[in-house]
Amino acid sequence: MKIIGCSGSFYTAKQIASGLKMEYIPVQTRKFPDGEIYVRIEGRVEGDDVLIVQSLGRNPNDLLVELIFTSKTAREIGANKIYAFLPYIAYARQDARFKEGECISINVIADLIEWAEIDEIITVDFHMHRKSPEEIFSIPIHNLTAMEDLAEYVVNNYRFEKPLLVGPDEESEQWVKTFLKKMNAPYIILRKTRLGDEAVEVVGEGLPKGIREAIVVDDIISTGGTLRETALFLKKKGVKSIYAVVTHALLATSSQYNLSEYSGIITTDSVVNPYAKIRVSDLFIKFYRRNKYDK
Repeated sequence: MKIIGCSGSFYTAKQIASGLKMEYIPVQTRKFPDGEIYVRIEGRVEGDDVLIVQSLGRNPNDLLVELIFTSKTAREIGANKIYAFLPYIAYARQDARFKEGECISINVIADLIEWAEIDEIITVDFHMHRKSPEEIFSIPIHNLTAMEDLAEYVVNNYRFEKPLLVGPDEESEQWVKTFLKKMNAPYIILRKTRLGDEAVEVVGEGLPKGIREAIVVDDIISTGGTLRETALFLKKKGVKSIYAVVTHALLATSSQYNLSEYSGIITTDSVVNPYAKIRVSDLFIKFYRRNKYDK
């Protein structure tokens, strides 16, 4: 297998190629003055299985087009089986039609990825609310989790006395329960009401008395609005030290302000960010070795 690194994850692609002792092939990309994208695979793939590595965070539209161009080109120049490691898949939060006429965005994304002739997908902590990735994609998709690795990092690098694990909304309970496999602690799940694209309200009951430390666990930081409201809620209840553990740190506008309520942030490098402690390349390498795709 040869590893093809797109612009959204070339660093991860290089780590995978080095870890598995495979050939790394860069993708040359540039944008023309009119906004069109140029893509060139800088290596031979004829007759080879390939792994295209591309995360779809922060600039999802351009990165998706680059992924599609890369996969279609790989097929046209003779690639055999095409795998795609997509650490973060954008648009997964729009998995239903909430108002008449709305696009169910993730269904369109799935159609485009499959049209690009990708045979199999590996991703990390796909945002699951109403549907699983297997219900959305018709090609095989493997949803790895970073939560156990993140929990292990916290256990090995922080000393908490009696921490409380907190899920900021009902969707986060799945991540909290995965976190609990590595860390024995009480937990609560709060309720979130979305008031707009950035504004949210967070409420909850059942906070144990005397809690002074909390670890908020979720899959995505976008603007950080949910995390800010969660921290403010916890501080009103007497919690003094709050940490956030999140897989995908998109860090959109206003996130720096919203995250200022936290004593620390721990994330993966699924999208490049200054808080990353876990490498998604390591998750893929472990997955690959378990499945032995090159047997």
